Amino acid sequence: MRGKQRYEFFRCQNENDMKAGILILILIVLTLSCSKSKCKKAIVTQTGTPCAFWGIKINNQIYPTDSMPQAFKTEGTVVCVDYELYEDMRLCACCGGTWAKIISMRRPGE
Repeated sequence: MRGKQRYEFFRCQNENDMKAGILILILIVLTLSCSKSKCKKAIVTQTGTPCAFWGIKINNQIYPTDSMPQAFKTEGTVVCVDYELYEDMRLCACCGGTWAKIISMRRPGE
């Protein structure tokens, strides 16, 4: 009898309960699937970077990078980028400061 009581607990009492459960499940799936499409927009630039390195401009701050994909090396291109900022500790005329390591890059809408 105890096993039957557990089964009864998980049963829908009526059709409206089943519809509500399905609706909640659909909303959860849609929320999870849409969360991947976030876009951190940046502008590709070579202006304002040390020794004409390519960089990304985010919130009016330019971060040079040495990991820019060749396909995106066009001044003013707007991109969706996933990146990490790091402090460059090299000692040279074109080095130092905060740099961006590009993890992935795509054009908006792709």
